[in-house]
Amino acid sequence: MADLDPSLLARIEAIEADLAIRSLVARYAFVMDDRDVDAIPALFTTNAKVTTGDGVMNSQGRDELVKLYEGRFAKLGATNHVVHGMDVTIDGPTTAHATVSSTAEVQRNGVHQVVALRYHDTYEKEDGAWRIATRHMLYFYYVPLDQYPGILGTLKRNLTYAEPMDADFPEKTPGFVKYIATH
Repeated sequence: MADLDPSLLARIEAIEADLAIRSLVARYAFVMDDRDVDAIPALFTTNAKVTTGDGVMNSQGRDELVKLYEGRFAKLGATNHVVHGMDVTIDGPTTAHATVSSTAEVQRNGVHQVVALRYHDTYEKEDGAWRIATRHMLYFYYVPLDQYPGILGTLKRNLTYAEPMDADFPEKTPGFVKYIATH
């Protein structure tokens, strides 16, 4: 590939990075669903950080992330994470970011729940592999299945904890705020 036009080579490398990142995000879902604790460290950079908009999750470093996920697994029964779409931007040869749309079915504390969320991720190429450097999870809804009908008519769509919480999006996004203000 050394004799390729530099701009063509850069585009090929960006396509390869995009595909590797999409594969990484899919692998994350499978690792979570399969409870493959041994595979968790390879998903993340050495000093990765995972947070949530509701403030419940806030951990940094591979060892802490393994503990975080093991704690979540203890509260969850079977899960099914589905990645719907990704908006990936390759920032450079070793950095990228994306917004990921996802849903999950979970059995949390014995209650069947459905979750719609977005991951706001950054990625870094570390030791020759793309890994998650930061993952910030935002919830559109997190609700027991029997309470799902009608949930979109309220802002209090995070019902997984003792007290209902406001959804993280879309009502707080700049585009939504602007639309409501002008319509």
